[in-house]
Amino acid sequence: MISLFIDTSCKNVSISVVKDNEILSLITKDIPNMHSVYTTSFLKQALDDAKIKPNEVDNIYVVNGPGSFTGLRIGVTIAKTYGFLIDKYITPVSSLKAIALSTKHKGIIMSIIPANKTHYYIGIYNELYETIYEEQFTNIDTINELITKYHPYLVGVDELNILDNQINIISLDILKIINYYQNQEKINYHKLVPNYLKLPQAIEDKKVKE
Repeated sequence: MISLFIDTSCKNVSISVVKDNEILSLITKDIPNMHSVYTTSFLKQALDDAKIKPNEVDNIYVVNGPGSFTGLRIGVTIAKTYGFLIDKYITPVSSLKAIALSTKHKGIIMSIIPANKTHYYIGIYNELYETIYEEQFTNIDTINELITKYHPYLVGVDELNILDNQINIISLDILKIINYYQNQEKINYHKLVPNYLKLPQAIEDKKVKE
């Protein structure tokens, strides 16, 4: 089985082709605000490096959020288009759970992604990666309460300090993510949407005015 993995949810773009639990190609680039320029060329490069034709892909995994609004739209749109062209369903992947899955920590894990200067996206999982606190958009006060309550291992993909707690930076373990999600629900490409958790500020401002 050949799988394509796409993640454009944060500053890094990660594209990988995996066959039978072996990574054939992996491209990870730190390109903040340039996802729309490079992602499609990275996808082509990943397929070429793996010596895989586009229609040979059996499974498509795409990180659909939460994260960068623009980044998520780009990744989801590319996955939807690819799924349409080769007529394959798509497996959506949580950015927060993907981060948790990429750790080797045995215990409670809190994944953290910055949303803006004052708020964050978070999710808390047990050692089996089951959700024990639903993923949400929240502020530093709530995070402090959750840290006090759960004493979690803090992980993310950006350098952060949360209330003097250092975030442990991880690289995505794509094989582990695919192995976890391979039995999760696949959806029709028409139904795939970004999981923002929070509407873009421009849309929220518009709603207030209305």
